[in-house]
Amino acid sequence: MIAAVLVLARTVHIGSAMLLVALPLFMLVILQPGLGAERGEGYSVFCRKIIKGLWLAFILEALSGLVWLWFVAAQMSDQSPWRILDSADLNAVLWQTQFGQLWLARAAIGVLLGVVLYFVSRRKSQPRPVIYPSNWLALAVSSILLATLAWAGHAVAGIHYHILHLVADILHLLLSSIWPIGLIPLGWFLWDANQRNQVLLEDSEIGTLKRFSQFSLIAVLLLLITGFINGWLMIGSWTALFTTTYGQLLLIKVLAVMVMIGLGAYNRIYLLPRIQEGRSFLLSLRRTVLGESFLAMAVVLIVGIMGTTSPPF
Repeated sequence: MIAAVLVLARTVHIGSAMLLVALPLFMLVILQPGLGAERGEGYSVFCRKIIKGLWLAFILEALSGLVWLWFVAAQMSDQSPWRILDSADLNAVLWQTQFGQLWLARAAIGVLLGVVLYFVSRRKSQPRPVIYPSNWLALAVSSILLATLAWAGHAVAGIHYHILHLVADILHLLLSSIWPIGLIPLGWFLWDANQRNQVLLEDSEIGTLKRFSQFSLIAVLLLLITGFINGWLMIGSWTALFTTTYGQLLLIKVLAVMVMIGLGAYNRIYLLPRIQEGRSFLLSLRRTVLGESFLAMAVVLIVGIMGTTSPPF
């Protein structure tokens, strides 16, 4: 039970940290350049929804971080997490361990992000889209918050090519917020279009889909490179890949990613060029993006499990 709660806390924490990057990234880089210039009011309404999603992800990040800290502190202090921990033990974990110091640093970054989100939320809607510096600041702070998770994983314990492993892990986390976690705001965008009962998408909306497709293609290629580096440094041999629990989890993760890549290729090659030929293609695209989004969440769960599983290095 304790292990299951710890895995769940890690999963929610990692997923919400990625979402805190994916949502403003989608709004600023994918959505705004085309859609924002032509449909000011529709853009503003959707951005307000994105901001609500940011606050939800922020709350999940904070709560899951507290649970993660509590259970790790209980393990380090050899106490039960189901009762109040001794304050001396908790302070020792916070101030005298690498995990505790990392948690304090990430908590400070989280507070800063909360302040930035507050100012982002206070902006009144404009007749035409306006991108404030605070929007980019929110993206920058959330990216730093996500990148620091690399120090909470196995990369810091690696014995070979330590710096390379850490850099690859940071890039892997950041790229994952573009794809596959970026599929979540994309699915939200398609659902929003469906709610407006649009038979066909407008040219600016199709441009948004194409822009996401281009960014995700680059992200996938770089993810494969950083993923291979991480996997090789963690596993070390082909034998360990098949004979250890960590290696088998990695294989399941790779299989899920390959399925998502296949669905993405189907979207890019077959559905997207035909999106204006009929509503059925739009609905098919929405269904495949939804399927990819569920697979993305499954991958994050696998990552959460791998974080509590000893690697064979």
